[in-house]
Formats: sequence, structure tokens, C-alpha cells
Amino acid sequence: MALRTSDRPSRLRPILLCALLALCGAGEAFGQAATLERSILSASGTLSSAQNATLSAFISQHARVLRDSTDARRIEEARNALINPSRDPAASIAFRKAYATALVPELGEAVAGRDLRRALQAMQVLRFTRSPEGLDLIVARTDPKAEANAGKRLAAAGLAADAFEDLDANNAYYESVARRLRDACAGESDWIALQQKLQSIGAAARRRDLPADTVRSIRRSQAEAIAEIARSMKGSASADPRMQALQRALITLRNDLLLMQTADRSAMAKVLAPALADIVAAGVAHWDAAHKDAELSKSYGATLNSCETLLRLIDRAERPQAYAGTQPDADGRVLTPAWEAREKATFEAESKRWSGIVAAAPYR
Repeated sequence: MALRTSDRPSRLRPILLCALLALCGAGEAFGQAATLERSILSASGTLSSAQNATLSAFISQHARVLRDSTDARRIEEARNALINPSRDPAASIAFRKAYATALVPELGEAVAGRDLRRALQAMQVLRFTRSPEGLDLIVARTDPKAEANAGKRLAAAGLAADAFEDLDANNAYYESVARRLRDACAGESDWIALQQKLQSIGAAARRRDLPADTVRSIRRSQAEAIAEIARSMKGSASADPRMQALQRALITLRNDLLLMQTADRSAMAKVLAPALADIVAAGVAHWDAAHKDAELSKSYGATLNSCETLLRLIDRAERPQAYAGTQPDADGRVLTPAWEAREKATFEAESKRWSGIVAAAPYR
């Protein structure tokens, strides 16, 4: 089936971005370019003046190539040379912090510049520092107010998600980054970039060594991001491509909820359940427009199915008395079958029922 002209940018963007990342990223090894002295890499405290001078010279040499060269091979070699110190097993947290601090002013121009490939390589260098200083520059590129290129916003969100695996940061920083990603979701018009930002917040919450309070704060930011998207969608009569981002994000979130402790799930439910009801209400508002687009209508149906599944999962835990004497598998689906059969009256009645439930205790 031929793509409509309006579909091509969003369909081709992930393909082109993956190809670009493949060109920009090496495999397990980043080459054997000369690296820094072991005494600098393994420093346990503040670097000496001589060590700082050596570090600055090393960064300046390779960052200049990455920023200014037009030779693709030399740019890749410079990127590899700058990544190698961070990936060295001897690299200490103190070194990574000093390294990232020195890298930020050298690579900031490339990260914010219009050359997407150069920006991606610079962000990869910063990601491997495993430091807040490096991640801050990457997360800044997820904000549509600061970054006009949707491909770069997508790449930055993906690198942020990857960085959470081994980031050396305190708990408060994780909460702060989650809020920044939440805010970056609010103005995101590109559904692919939006999807990645929502997934990135979830990736932060899945960091295994974070305390429960920090995870709850991150999950709240995730739920608030979804809630803001849902509110803006509900207020329009136009079909919204962002439903495709929610489709994928809610599947992942559903799996996460099943693994959460009851207290953690309950804390998130207070924000998430009303947001899910708003997504369902958006289905009512977009009924005619969404059904005119066969592919988008499928995304609506899948998202609404996840909403209904999550609402029932949450509500059974939050209001067990309302389900006394029933079994979970006895909960017949209403929303998706009504959507697919175009039974608007049935769908709208179920939407109103859920809106009424989440407008009362324990959700309000």
C-alpha cells in the first residue's frame, strides 16, 4: 500500500534515524584510539592542575574535530576517542564528573546545532560519561521549545533512557530529570518522539537501586505527562496522532503496573486513572474523525483496550467492594468492541461511567 504524503515523514523518520545511529554508533568496541593516563582515569578526588591541563588538551583536540571537521572518518574517530575514557573500566566517578564538566562547553554547540549526525555523535559522547552534567545537555534537546528537530528530540530521549541504566546520580536528580521529561512531553507534536519520552520516564523508574519514594515520584511524573496529553486531546474534535504514542506507552506501563507493589500502584492510580478516563473521553470527541482513518482508528482501538484493562486493574484494587463476588476474568470488554463496531452510544455510555468513577473517591 502506498504511503500518503502526510504519512511519509513519520514512517520514514525511525528508519532514517536508526540508519543514522548505526553509522554514528560502533558496536561493542569504539576503536583503540589513544586514551588518557591511568592516573587521570582512576583519580579518586579532584584532579591536579597538571592533570586538568592534560584532560583539557585531550578534549579540545578531539572535540574540535567533532565540531568542525567535514571528514566523516575523522569525526567518527574523534567521537570514539572521546568515548573511550568513559568506557574504560578504570574510569572513576570523580573522573567522569570532571570529564563531563569539561566536555559540556566543548560539545554544547554541536549538540544544539543543526547538523543532526554531528549532534548525535556529541550526545553519545556525553551519554557515556554516566554523569548528570552530560545527561543535562542531552535532556535539554528533548524539549520542543528548545529543539525544533523532531529527530534529535527522539534521539535525545532514547539516549536518556539508555543512560538511566548506569547513571551516577543521586535520587533527587532522577526525580528532577523525570519532571523535565514530563514537561517536554507536554508540547510534543511528534508522536514518535513523544512515545520515546514516555518510555524514558518509565526507564528511569525501572532503575533497580532507587528507593521506593523516588520511584513513586518518577511514576507520578509519568502519570502527569499522560494526564496532560489526555487533557489536551480531549479538548479537540480532531483525530490525534499522539494516540499512537499512548498505544505503545500504555502497553509498557500495563506490564510495569503488574509488577508494582500495591502501595506503589495505588500512589500512581490517583493521577493515572483520571488520565485514562480522559483518553477514553477523547475517543468520544474524536469518534468521527478517527474512524475516517483506518490505520489511526486501529491505534485508537488498541489504546482504548489498554485504558480499559488498566482502569479495571486499578479500580479492582482501589475499590474492591465494588467488585465483591466477581472474578477478574468475568470483566467483559466494552470499549474496544464498541469502537470497532462503531457503536457510539455504547462507547459513550461506558466512557461516562468511567468518568463518574474517577471523579469520586478514592481518586478525588
